[in-house]
Parts: sequence; C-alpha cells; structure tokens
Amino acid sequence: MEKTLEQISQNFLSQVQLSAAQAVKPFILATIGLPGSGRTTVAQMIAGKLPGAVLISSDSARYLLKETGLPWGENVRQILKMVAVDLLKKGYGVVFDGNAADEDDRKNIAEIANQTGAKVFYVRINSNPEMAKERKRAQYENPSWVSGFERFRVNTTEKMLKNIDDRVELHRKLNSADIPNLLGEMENNGSKEELDERVDRLVAKILL
Repeated sequence: MEKTLEQISQNFLSQVQLSAAQAVKPFILATIGLPGSGRTTVAQMIAGKLPGAVLISSDSARYLLKETGLPWGENVRQILKMVAVDLLKKGYGVVFDGNAADEDDRKNIAEIANQTGAKVFYVRINSNPEMAKERKRAQYENPSWVSGFERFRVNTTEKMLKNIDDRVELHRKLNSADIPNLLGEMENNGSKEELDERVDRLVAKILL
C-alpha cells in the first residue's frame, strides 16, 4: 500500500503547476470552509499572488485514488503529505485547496510543518449554507464541466448538497479561537473586486 501511495504522489507531482520562483520562506496555507464557500477560488487567488506558492488539491488526490481503485479518507491525507513535503523541501510554499475543518486534517498539516519547518497559516471562509449549495449546484450542473485531475467531480449533485448539510454543524461548532495560526476570516459574498482586496490583505500578512 505504501509503495502504491508513493507512486500516486509522484503522479500527482508530475501534474501540478510549479511556480517559476521559490518561496521566500517555507509556508503552508490551508483553507477552512463549507464546500461551495469559495475555498477553491480563494486558494487559487492566494497561490497566484504568493511567490513560490504551489496549489495542491485534495480532490486531485481523490481523482488519482479513484483511478487506482483505492479508498479516500486517510489515503488522501497521506498523498497530500508526501506531495507537500516534497514541494516544501524543494523550496516551494504550499497552498492547500481543501477543507481543514476536520481535526485529523489539521494534525496532518502540523506533521508536515514539523517535518519541513514550514510556517502554517489558516484562512477561514464563512458562507451561508444555502448560498454554498446554490454555488455547488450551479457547478455540478454545468454541462461543460470535464471532470479530471484539476477539477474532479467528487459526487453526484444530490450527494454533494447533502454533504454540505452534513458538515454545517461541524463548522458551527468549530471555534476560530481553537484554530492555530488563523490568519483571518473572510466573507465571500461580495463582488470579485471586494474578494480580491480581502485576499490581498491576507497575502500581505503572510509576506510580513
């Protein structure tokens, strides 16, 4: 199993888009928010503004595991750990496009940081659950969507909407004061210009 996961992680690394520059200092940035809250959008924007940042998605790991016929869960965490450690040791920073609301995911990120000396940042994205479901419904019902490594269709529309409902309570109970190294919280309910300004403020904090 370990050898197979290593092979999958190498496959993953061969498909990620590397930054032209290296990071000024090793860092890990992870997002917390409901599916449909705008995690992917925010992660992509941050990765595009930070020198040396490489975006890695938990859905990409799920896609490769599905291709291999292996279950997700802990295997997703192990692949992301292997990929992140490799990138950080090569001088890049890592931006996780995934949800770090689960304690096991934050423990995994802490282990990566301990292995590499990277500084960890979290960004929490708040969103109304109904708005999140509307966004996911629009995404999943888009006929032009081609599922693959970069944009994997994880579930059916119905299962994804149920997943949002199922995770509302987890996010409600998660106290921001209990999130280590929380860089900031943001609302993703305004214009693109407003979102861009909020992301710029977060990036400025990382670069301090």
